[in-house]
Amino acid sequence: MTEKIAELKMCQLKAKGLMEEIDRRSDKPTVVCNKCGAKANLPEQVHNPRPLKKSNLSNYWG
Repeated sequence: MTEKIAELKMCQLKAKGLMEEIDRRSDKPTVVCNKCGAKANLPEQVHNPRPLKKSNLSNYWG
């Protein structure tokens, strides 16, 4: 593999079928990609990040 997995964005991981890595990077998402809609823990893991809105239910569960 010529690219390091750590350097790939979420949509690139999906295209390569690396679902375990996607799961690992999106277990506590804070951003969503405006390009592909992928959710990620860190902004550098997507191409066009924007903050993920908190659900109203999160107020009830901590």
